[in-house]
Amino acid sequence: MRPNVTKPWLRLVVSTAIIIFAGTGLQAQEQKSQTNPGSACAEQSKGVPDFYYDAALKDITPPNWVKSLVRISVGGEIKLDLWTDGQKFLLWTNTNPQTVGDFLNGLDQSCSLPSDPSEAVTLMKVHWESTEISPEEFANLHRTFTSALMKYTSMMQSRYSSAIENRLSSVHLDAEGYPILYDNSHERVELFAWNESNQRPLNPLINWVHRLQRLAEDRFHRSFSYRPFR
Repeated sequence: MRPNVTKPWLRLVVSTAIIIFAGTGLQAQEQKSQTNPGSACAEQSKGVPDFYYDAALKDITPPNWVKSLVRISVGGEIKLDLWTDGQKFLLWTNTNPQTVGDFLNGLDQSCSLPSDPSEAVTLMKVHWESTEISPEEFANLHRTFTSALMKYTSMMQSRYSSAIENRLSSVHLDAEGYPILYDNSHERVELFAWNESNQRPLNPLINWVHRLQRLAEDRFHRSFSYRPFR
């Protein structure tokens, strides 16, 4: 769920865009370190920009995340992460003491927001829990994910002609959407999958996410139903 973060601009998300990031990711803009919290400091605040919030979300990762052979992360503030080192096969999820946006705004209002978003995540003290799944379950989830991804890219290609002809882009308001990361150290793909109710066929990646949510609800005994990302 995307919180009520103060934003310097309005960001429109185009449904036909898919972003594949390379390298080390987003770099936070340098900010002057201030340590004088109080009302005067709050008045100087310009709010937490989207790039900072998004970078903080990317840094909310399970223990030993970088040591995995295959990892798939789904979701924004509350994540469902599949992880394996070849011996253990785990499904991770997190709980946060408060929403990421509220926490970052609190740091910003007190003039204690670090210049590096990963430092802000460390201050947040996110709690992680995991459950083991069988190698067969993990392999099946991986196979169905890559199959859904292939269908998704086919939909992208079929949408191209219509997008060029109509010269229209889509804005998603209060729509079901999930940031998804896939990384196996050879291929790294980041994308945002939207569920468009009037789309036929339905987004295959959304169908896969729903399957993962049902597995998580069974293992963690709580709801992972959709909440608006924004």
